[in-house]
Amino acid sequence: MPDIKMENTYIVIKGRFRAPSSSSFGVFIIFLDNMTKNVDKYDIVSSHFSTLYENNVNMPWHEFEDIISKLKWRGEYATSLTHDIQASFDDIFQAGTGRTQDIWSNVKKAQISKVSDIFDEVLARPTTDKAVKCEIAAESIMKSEIEEAKKFRSEREAKELLSGTEKDSKPQPDGSTPEVGESAVILEVSLILSPISGIPIYDLKEGDKIFIKITEQSSRGQYFIDLLNASENNEIIPIPATVVKMTKEGKIYTVLVSVGPGIYGKSLDEDTVKVKKYDPAEDKRKKKPAAEEVSFAQPTANISEAAKKPASMNMIFILIGITAFIVIIILIWLLL
Repeated sequence: MPDIKMENTYIVIKGRFRAPSSSSFGVFIIFLDNMTKNVDKYDIVSSHFSTLYENNVNMPWHEFEDIISKLKWRGEYATSLTHDIQASFDDIFQAGTGRTQDIWSNVKKAQISKVSDIFDEVLARPTTDKAVKCEIAAESIMKSEIEEAKKFRSEREAKELLSGTEKDSKPQPDGSTPEVGESAVILEVSLILSPISGIPIYDLKEGDKIFIKITEQSSRGQYFIDLLNASENNEIIPIPATVVKMTKEGKIYTVLVSVGPGIYGKSLDEDTVKVKKYDPAEDKRKKKPAAEEVSFAQPTANISEAAKKPASMNMIFILIGITAFIVIIILIWLLL
């Protein structure tokens, strides 16, 4: 039988390199599936500033990945050099290639210096420096840890952007201003595209109303799908959302939308897509009866009311029990 521990773990390789003759520096992180022995994903940033090399590969993997994510988010890296290195990594990380197997095997044998030698060789071409030196560290993590870190980072980045929107104080069409607090919920969503009649994503403006789908595959995602009436016959359906904030990095737009009070969605899309604008006539959601309407402002109100009913019934039963006990005592006394 397969090793359950292997099935649920990754080897995370953290690396940094310096190529003095071409003044090239970089950091990268690689997620190697312990079961398939293939690279599941990787990320890298490079620069011509030596400060990038100051990041310690012995820090926890999620902090190391966070640094790379922030640098990319801010655009603080050398685009051309990073692209060339990515192309070189793509070559050695193709499923079933000997280099990937060698990397996995050497890490398992704790022969980290041999892993460094492999990356020295791979990085020599894109950095145009045969003297390039790479430093490597590795750790084993559960796959569930990656999803948790991804969720945390996504929510943090979204809240940072929303906080920027709050500072701008740009009112929404209904006159309100987005409010973001610690209790704000950020869900993974996808924009509904319309290649023919849709609006180009770069023409979207804050306040525009569009169609989205909640795509977060978690118990929390399912909770809000039910709460927002965003499914029909067990299938996710489009729901309206209001564009709150947009940013662009390279060819990718990050779109933040408001789905309800304190409930937001985040989507990443290429700059070539066209987005379907909201049309009330195409809203497939069935209107809930007034008695079933959910109050976003007081999500626990119904629960509190329901909790009071059992308590009231218990009090009645207690009183009945006490009364019956007194009656029995009186009857016994009279018989004596």
